[in-house]
Amino acid sequence: SINPPNSDLHSFHFESMTLLLMRTVSSIVLFLLTLVVASALKAQPISFDVGGVSLEPQDLPEFLHPYHKKSIELSEAAFSDPSLTCSRAVPYGNLEHQLLDVWTRTPAITEEGGKLPIVIFLHGGGWDWGYREWVGFCARQICHNAIMFAPSYTIGKGKNTAWPQSRDDIRTAVQWAIDNGQKHGGDPKKIILAGHSAGGHLAACVGLDPSLLENNSAVRGLFLISCPLGIRVEDFFLPLAKRRWLWKIVGPLARQAYRKGFFKALRPVVGEEGKISATEDASPLYQLTRLDDESSPELPFVHYSYAKEKDFPICRPQAKALGDILELQVLEMPVSGHFESHFFLDDASCEWHEALKKFISSL
Repeated sequence: SINPPNSDLHSFHFESMTLLLMRTVSSIVLFLLTLVVASALKAQPISFDVGGVSLEPQDLPEFLHPYHKKSIELSEAAFSDPSLTCSRAVPYGNLEHQLLDVWTRTPAITEEGGKLPIVIFLHGGGWDWGYREWVGFCARQICHNAIMFAPSYTIGKGKNTAWPQSRDDIRTAVQWAIDNGQKHGGDPKKIILAGHSAGGHLAACVGLDPSLLENNSAVRGLFLISCPLGIRVEDFFLPLAKRRWLWKIVGPLARQAYRKGFFKALRPVVGEEGKISATEDASPLYQLTRLDDESSPELPFVHYSYAKEKDFPICRPQAKALGDILELQVLEMPVSGHFESHFFLDDASCEWHEALKKFISSL
């Protein structure tokens, strides 16, 4: 039998541990509702026009409709802003979908020396859906201090496995920025990867794995918003998994819940069969534990933010876990909701922009 530390079973408050398990399981209900249950709802017709261009329609699940509509509305204002210039659908690789938008201030505002840092901003959408135009509005504030590249990348579209091509697309986009950023007024030695939700996850996967980039010193910072930092079963149940003796008891139940619930939401990463190897490859929290501290290059600065209320319950514990591994700056945004943490970037007074500006000034 398995006994807890100081194994006086009479003093062991098993009821409190049961309550911890119940609270942990309950805390993931929001995640399941938004990424699993809601994804089964039938999508309704919505507009796919933005900036004078008709996007290829996606069969977006209904829970994404409000997010899509507001993102397009905000980005429409950016496309119409005379102080911004957007070069659309610039190829960054040889594959048909490897296109990005280049956002700059009009006229270009440059640092001394003529070049600005490059922010590569990745859209979200659960690895299954999304458009680079969803993040266009972020350029309104970001381009005061940098230029912004918004790439498309491989998505599952409700049926396909996107990983690892989605990650490799971001690797290609970073390399393109290194090779071509200067042509657009950017400094290829000062690249910042940013992203919301699934986009933040991909940014973390690339930016925190030095082996993935030819020039890993070019990525100087990561600005991650409301995103998973690990997708293994342990990463979804961190408060329990950290108590090894307790995990031996409740781990099998957690794994069962994980396979029945989370694997459906993770299908674009793990595939229909749910490959465990993919969950490890796509988990920066796990990959970081495998780095050799002595031989590994210096990791980039990391800023992690999430909504104070009603964001994915994994955000806070996973941010804490990352902070136990490396130096991390955390921002709890004064908003409510997973999507609102992204829309908050349209607010010039948002602390996220102040953190980005401060980091850029330190480069």
